[in-house]
Amino acid sequence: MENDDELIAIVSMQCRLPQAPDVDAFWQKLVNGESVIRDLSDPEVASAGVPAEQRSRPDYVKRAGVLEGVAEFDSAYFGYSPREADVLDVQQRLMLESSVSLLERANIDPQRTGQRIGVFAGSGMSTYLFGALRRRDLVESLGEMVVRHGNDKDFLATRISYKLNLRGPSVNVQTACSTGLVAVHSAVQSLLLNECDAAIAGAAHIRVPQESGYQYQVGGVLSPDGVCRPFDSGANGTLFTNGLGLVLLKRLRDAIADGDEVHAVIAGSSVNNDGAQKVSFTAPSVSGQVAVLSDALQVSGAKQTDVSYIEAHGTGTALGDPIEIEAIKQAYGVDGAPCGIGSLKGNFGHVNIAAGIIGLIKTALVLKHRYVPPTLNVGEVNPALELDGSRYFVTTEGRPLDSDTETWAGVSAFGMGGTNGHVILKSFEQAPAEPAAPADGPSILTFSARTEEALEGQAAALARHLAAHPDGSLAEYAYTLREGRTRHPHRASLAAIDRTEAVSRLRAGRYHRGTEAGPDEIAFVFAGQGTQRQAMGAVLAAHNEHFSRRLAEATAAVNEHTDFDVTAYLGPDSQVDGIDTSVAQPLLFAVEHALASALIDSGVRPRYVFGHSLGEIVAATVAGVFDLGAAAELVATRARLMGRCETGAMLAVDRLEPFADLLDDASLVVAATNSPQQYVLSGTHEAIATAAARAAEAGAHHQRLATSHAFHSPLMRQAADDFLGFLKPRDFRAPRIPLVSNVTGRLLTEYEARSPHYWADHLLRTVDFAASVQTLRESGVSRFVEIGPGRSMSNLVRAGYGSDASPALQLAQALGEREHEDESFADAVALGWTADSEVPLGRYATAPRMTSLPTYAFERRVHWVEPALGFAPDDRSGEQQAPPPTGPSGTAEAVFDGDRDGNATTTSADGPPDPDEPTEEIRRVVVRIFEGFLGEAAAADDRGFFELGGNSLMAIQLINKLRETFQLDFSVRDFYENSSVTATTQVVRALLLEEPAHV
Repeated sequence: MENDDELIAIVSMQCRLPQAPDVDAFWQKLVNGESVIRDLSDPEVASAGVPAEQRSRPDYVKRAGVLEGVAEFDSAYFGYSPREADVLDVQQRLMLESSVSLLERANIDPQRTGQRIGVFAGSGMSTYLFGALRRRDLVESLGEMVVRHGNDKDFLATRISYKLNLRGPSVNVQTACSTGLVAVHSAVQSLLLNECDAAIAGAAHIRVPQESGYQYQVGGVLSPDGVCRPFDSGANGTLFTNGLGLVLLKRLRDAIADGDEVHAVIAGSSVNNDGAQKVSFTAPSVSGQVAVLSDALQVSGAKQTDVSYIEAHGTGTALGDPIEIEAIKQAYGVDGAPCGIGSLKGNFGHVNIAAGIIGLIKTALVLKHRYVPPTLNVGEVNPALELDGSRYFVTTEGRPLDSDTETWAGVSAFGMGGTNGHVILKSFEQAPAEPAAPADGPSILTFSARTEEALEGQAAALARHLAAHPDGSLAEYAYTLREGRTRHPHRASLAAIDRTEAVSRLRAGRYHRGTEAGPDEIAFVFAGQGTQRQAMGAVLAAHNEHFSRRLAEATAAVNEHTDFDVTAYLGPDSQVDGIDTSVAQPLLFAVEHALASALIDSGVRPRYVFGHSLGEIVAATVAGVFDLGAAAELVATRARLMGRCETGAMLAVDRLEPFADLLDDASLVVAATNSPQQYVLSGTHEAIATAAARAAEAGAHHQRLATSHAFHSPLMRQAADDFLGFLKPRDFRAPRIPLVSNVTGRLLTEYEARSPHYWADHLLRTVDFAASVQTLRESGVSRFVEIGPGRSMSNLVRAGYGSDASPALQLAQALGEREHEDESFADAVALGWTADSEVPLGRYATAPRMTSLPTYAFERRVHWVEPALGFAPDDRSGEQQAPPPTGPSGTAEAVFDGDRDGNATTTSADGPPDPDEPTEEIRRVVVRIFEGFLGEAAAADDRGFFELGGNSLMAIQLINKLRETFQLDFSVRDFYENSSVTATTQVVRALLLEEPAHV
């Protein structure tokens, strides 16, 4: 791949291993030189189903690398019923979840991306199936096909593609221990052929029950003490563990164009098979390994001496390690720059099907961090490797790589059956990202999940990440969440101006929520007179073009009907405290109308509108009862008329009982019922003074309002009469948006909306704000946006809903505190997005690039069928193997009488002893053992075991059967050199008689 157009980038990695649930934890274990293999207690092994007589044997090894959480699965995320999830293979479960995390690490939403994403994956044989098939209730209720399909590795890749909506090639790869690396090679070829734009590649191996341990067999591949010692002089076997690994690949040019993080680059890869020129099916081959290494090197365009590190297959076996090192020396040459050789199997054991992909992930991290972790359990490098005088050395200690040069590395994986894989990686110096520019205003963070509980998990994970990365860009976080994450039914959002505030709101649960299936109604609630403040809207107008334009339209409309310039009261030096009603109402109208219009322009559309006193006039304008020009004239006239009335006062109180007599004699009136805990009294200055004294005596909470008049009282009668005269010639329309009346507390009818009398009486009638809130509550509304400065209306709405409804109630203020107006408006937009995910957030979620964020917080629950221990024996087996003849000692050697000097005889009832009978008896036992592995033809054919179709794995089993049967030390070499029935019989006889075997 000398041409850069043929380079493949690793843009995302994911793994799950014992004590390492993700890539970061995996790398830390490697750097720290820690092993995850642990001792198993006898109760653990017993609970795995290992019989007492087996686990008590001295050759039974009680060690394992235990993968946490294999019984847990987020079935709801993938649309599985609990019963179907119970029988789904644990390997396929974890691959589904890990594929989601892998894509999210690359900030790809598979539901919206235009990329064709392929899947190339493999898994181990499902041992989970053994337990599932024993559950007749599950098999009968689900059907055997569902159980089998859920555990058949043929469906691994296609299951991932189906559940994640991936449309590239979906191919299962199965080549035993090289599967993970061969999957990567297959994905690379697919990308180069332009079959896909991105590809998931990897493998999983999870064997259950995990705590079973294993029985050591002399000459086998497994370690006698559960310790893997790659390249050590005492290397004597490996240890199989559980785990999975996945990478996401893209063409390098595409990864750069997409702004992806590139961990390393695949420069070349190759796959081959040993063929038949080796000792047995399962044995390794130097020539096959040399060929695959050489081919990958040639494809990469690198020179032999460019490669400075090789992550070897490194199984820690006496046979495999020397063969692998010899292949490396032949393929890469013995002279030149130093080259380290390592293996992670000392840390994590042999992850079987996933070994190659885990090795690739390690090597990519080596190049990314420019550091080679130590290879564990190497006390003395095996002299049989013959590394002295060559350029190779085992990386027994952690060491940094040269940071000034391009670095190349190789990764190997070899599968039983002879399929070899090798990948050449090189480092990639990514141009450092420009420091993120400070966001011009607030950002809206959005996140979603399949359930409410998972949504809370997302919030917690996001808060932790933001808190741990103080230099992170809030704009990049918002952009990543918006564009790089799948949109799920339960969604949440919040606006923030800085990271600290975002963390605080996430931790406190102060974010807006919504669901696809839930209600989407939003009510705009418009504030009344008295809420105005200095320079209201000035900060927002400086940052928000929608509001600035709408404010200009509204002030221009109002200025046509006033003898003052409304904008003079909107500047930073303006004074609004104590301003006359004739100024306050037009001013507040202009700001509130602009706020509501700007929100609608931003995509936030109210289902209902209502307001408090003057606020109802603004609400009616937004609802279409009045057009802007007519409403501006109406408000200006209304304000002048009210300002000409006799002055009075108003008092807010928490209950009415102390003032019953004053209300009965009409000294006071209730101007507003704001909530069950707040009322406003209105009357003359004297009456309000009396009421204040009465409230103090009764211990009632009370507060004088800063008003010049007794609004919504008989003192407004003249204004109401004059206003009616102004209104009668004018034509009003029915509201286009449902409008809740604060006079009746019900939805405003078309008759009321078009009646001049309704709007004139509005000046006199009690504002029943509490009833308006109750009407909306009964209509299922739980989202409110306050239109106006501050949060006084929000407080009243919250009081109307009561504390019991507070979790469901969601409030936002379109114009909050003066210094946070822009942020407050954005938060109202965020609230709107939770009701309607089509609300555009581009203005608040824009950045030049995406960044790293936590992946989906799966809501895992236990889905588990108790596994069966491997190929559990069937007591009803029809093939009963005859036991070897035994004597009083219980061993096969008891068939002999006489001494141990070779003068053995046997007694026969039919005649004198036959000197050949011991040999014939041994032969009969050996034949039965051979037949157990090769069938009945073994008795009639005296060719060697391997000529008859046996392989090395079967040979180890057969040798151990011979050892157990005859209770003697039958060596692997003895068998390989004497593997026919006759030759094996002679060896057994010689060993029993303690004679040298002459065969």
